[in-house]
Amino acid sequence: MDHLGDQNGYLELSQNPIRFEPVSKVTNVFFDDTSKEVLSVRGGGTLGVVVRGIGRDHTFRMGDRGPISCLKFSPDHSVLAVQRSKNAVELLTYSEGEVGPGSVQECRAKGANLLGFIWTHNDDLVLVTDHGVEFYQIQHVAKDRVTIRHIRSYSLTCSWFVWSTECSLLLLCIGSAPTTTTLQPFIFKPGQSNKLTKFEVEVSSGSGSHSSGVTLGERDVCVGTIYGLVSSCVLRHPSTPTVAAHLDVYTQNKDGLFKRNHICRLELTGRFAVNIIDSLIIVHHQASKTSLLFDILLGGEVSSGVTSVYPITVPRSIQPFSLVEPEAVPSTTSQPISLPCELYAPTWVVFQPDIVIDARLGCMWHLRLCLDFLANAVEDKSQLVDCLLRRKQAKPLVLSVVRQVVESGQLASLGQIFDKINIAYRQHLNTVLQSQMGESVSAPMVSTSVPERRGVVIEQADMYSSVLAPLMEEAEKEEARQKENPSHKGGCEKNVSPRIVVGVVIEYTRSLGAVGVTVQHFLYELVINALVRAHQFYQLHQLLQYHVLADSKPLACLLLSLVGVYSAGQQLSLDMLCRLNTAHDEIIEVLLSQHQVTPALRYARSVGLGETVSARKFLEAAMVSGNPQVFYSTFTFFVLRNTRLRGSATFAKGEHCDVYVEHYKKLFGDVPEYGTLQS
Repeated sequence: MDHLGDQNGYLELSQNPIRFEPVSKVTNVFFDDTSKEVLSVRGGGTLGVVVRGIGRDHTFRMGDRGPISCLKFSPDHSVLAVQRSKNAVELLTYSEGEVGPGSVQECRAKGANLLGFIWTHNDDLVLVTDHGVEFYQIQHVAKDRVTIRHIRSYSLTCSWFVWSTECSLLLLCIGSAPTTTTLQPFIFKPGQSNKLTKFEVEVSSGSGSHSSGVTLGERDVCVGTIYGLVSSCVLRHPSTPTVAAHLDVYTQNKDGLFKRNHICRLELTGRFAVNIIDSLIIVHHQASKTSLLFDILLGGEVSSGVTSVYPITVPRSIQPFSLVEPEAVPSTTSQPISLPCELYAPTWVVFQPDIVIDARLGCMWHLRLCLDFLANAVEDKSQLVDCLLRRKQAKPLVLSVVRQVVESGQLASLGQIFDKINIAYRQHLNTVLQSQMGESVSAPMVSTSVPERRGVVIEQADMYSSVLAPLMEEAEKEEARQKENPSHKGGCEKNVSPRIVVGVVIEYTRSLGAVGVTVQHFLYELVINALVRAHQFYQLHQLLQYHVLADSKPLACLLLSLVGVYSAGQQLSLDMLCRLNTAHDEIIEVLLSQHQVTPALRYARSVGLGETVSARKFLEAAMVSGNPQVFYSTFTFFVLRNTRLRGSATFAKGEHCDVYVEHYKKLFGDVPEYGTLQS
């Protein structure tokens, strides 16, 4: 693989890296994994310390009191911790570029060697020694003074440690055996620490009982959050050259215990580095200069409760990156010089979740996912959609994949794709419903054993506006072109007919119904309009008769609007409204609009509305019909109703029926008085 990268790679480096002074005889470089900043120390601090990070760029000087092995700011940048010796840390006040004298904190354990220190929160400092863990509270109380209060210590033998700012989790290596290593986790909250249950990890991917020469080091372990669960990834190197390396994923369960649930099959040997980005495990292989992407929720072979996971697709290199050096531009040149960078260089160091640092070049990048290139590389589109639905910014890409599947004619997998999309949609609706009901839907502080699947939500409006409606529009245009020019043939890759799109919509609505989601009317409207335009009335009648298109008032109104081209739509509409049994007023309105006054009156009486319907509305329709007999029977009905309800044939003033009384007199003479009627 070219060391300058792959143009179709699934990963890219951020376009504007953080630049810092490279490592040299004069300059030492340190990375603060809590604040994600690089600190360049020149001349032991006397020549200046430059702090570079996102949104932060400042310089200060400090006295030279010996070589510095590590320095880190507290998260609020009020205290600077500096390690110069094997058993102590200097805690210096810091304010607006000025470093104060501060204090020195030595390890409490006698004879202990300081392996490192971490800021867990603004005022919380943890010293990790080969004798255990010491937890302190540090407060900046004056310009030149800090207070140090010991909170708690844990005594245990330790050889190295790994810290995760994102998870507030500290992992200590507290013991090694020929085939296993014991790790001790600690969890930290502001002012609090908690020692969790230790667990053992395997150190070799060989099948033998001994793995001489294979040890687990700090660089072989990383900690991150995968689908909402705190997870530890452990590289298992081969005990023999013929065995490939593995990456074991240990997940914290609801009891706080770490258990191996997944094995990522690397199928490679050599030097690896791991990033965890958007719950995808990314394994970089230095020898082949490629990266492998794993999604543990895609499933795989299961043995003894552990799932073997393989890469989503073939390994590829990171996309090429060129470093612009404007200061190196000769005076006669107008364009800056662009220097291609070597990828996967031996000087690369990675940190969680997405940091890549090259100390020789003096660059810190953030690694980005290029999901569009990943989508083009994965042949199994059902599996691809399953993966993309769990990525945060992948909604447009998911919709694009669905459209490509339809256009390419790969309809066999469409049902599975819709099911995956709508299961995620149903889960989202359940979450919204729970929140509206006041139930807690937030993740608990302790991890559960079920991973979160939150990511993309494709709603019906998204599918309609981005996929179904554009596809139908293109299909109709193509059909029109073929009618105008019968010899015209559409492109083989995007030759979609309206009939195919109707089938796609029906399959989508089937999937919605399968997960219990009510189909919105605009999807049915798309199907009905398409079938009517294609004069496929038999198919439409079948869909309505067998209730593939669910009954609804909007759908019934749509059928009524199509009476001019589909005469059966009126009766189908009335039948649908009758089945709904909640649309009595709408049915009456439909009948009156068709001048069927007498049937409308019969229907009103049959559903118990004979005593409450508006007399004016019926008399208006009867008069407009132009049929004297219809008007006479309608007028007589309401006169009898008046007599029965009020003891008089006259209409109430509020009914505004004077014009109809005059019309009756013109046709038939005076209005008769029927006397009081018994109900």
